[in-house]
Amino acid sequence: MSMWMIIGWVCVGLLTAINVVVFMKLKDASEQMLKMAFPGSKNMGEALAQMQKMMGGAGGMGGFGGMPGGMRGGANQEAQLKAAMDMLKNLQKKR
Repeated sequence: MSMWMIIGWVCVGLLTAINVVVFMKLKDASEQMLKMAFPGSKNMGEALAQMQKMMGGAGGMGGFGGMPGGMRGGANQEAQLKAAMDMLKNLQKKR
C-alpha cells in the first residue's frame, strides 16, 4: 500500500510541475498579445488599463456605436429580437 502512495504522490508532483510550466507559457503568450494589441504600453497592467479605457469609452456612446450595424436599438434589431422570441416560444411548445 505504501508503494502506491509514493507512486501517487510522484504522479501528483509531475502533473503539478507540468501545470505550472503550461501556465507560465500561456501567461507569456497573453502578455505578448496584449503588447501587440497596445504597442504603447510598457507592461501588462498598462495594457489592461488602456483596454478598459477603450471599452469604457465605447460603453458611453450607448453601446459599440462604431460597429457596423451598430448595437443601437433600431427597428431592425427589434424585428430580429421579436423573431428570436417567437422561435423560442415555438420550441417550447414542441416540447
